[in-house]
Amino acid sequence: MKSLFAAALLSPTVAFADGLTVDTPMVPLAPANAVAHAAFMSLTNPTEDAQQIVGVSAEGYMMAHIHMSDIKNDIATMSAVDMIEVAAGQTITLQHGGLHIMLMRPMEAKAEGDIVAITLEFADGSTQAIDAEVMRMTHGM
Repeated sequence: MKSLFAAALLSPTVAFADGLTVDTPMVPLAPANAVAHAAFMSLTNPTEDAQQIVGVSAEGYMMAHIHMSDIKNDIATMSAVDMIEVAAGQTITLQHGGLHIMLMRPMEAKAEGDIVAITLEFADGSTQAIDAEVMRMTHGM
């Protein structure tokens, strides 16, 4: 049982901090000349208190924002989101076509296997570091 727990702690797809669990953080591989990338992951709050993410930053990018993609009147739209609240016991999935992190103006092209260091900023002033791997998107991701 101890080895299973140790393996979970060492897994690159799971991060624990301040009670928030981040599962499968990834940045889809984009063309070398892309001016924006996205980051996807699942956020779970196993604590008894809501966690409010109010900002995000990423090493190697000029800007990062929380965004929501939507379709209104058959037109795809994307807009900035000021806060993500993860209620006690809730899981929120950041994914293609919905809530996600926009990574704007990369300072260099990213290759498959690269790691993007992302920082979530919470309403209480705390932060959480996440390493998201750049990988090819597969169907259903």
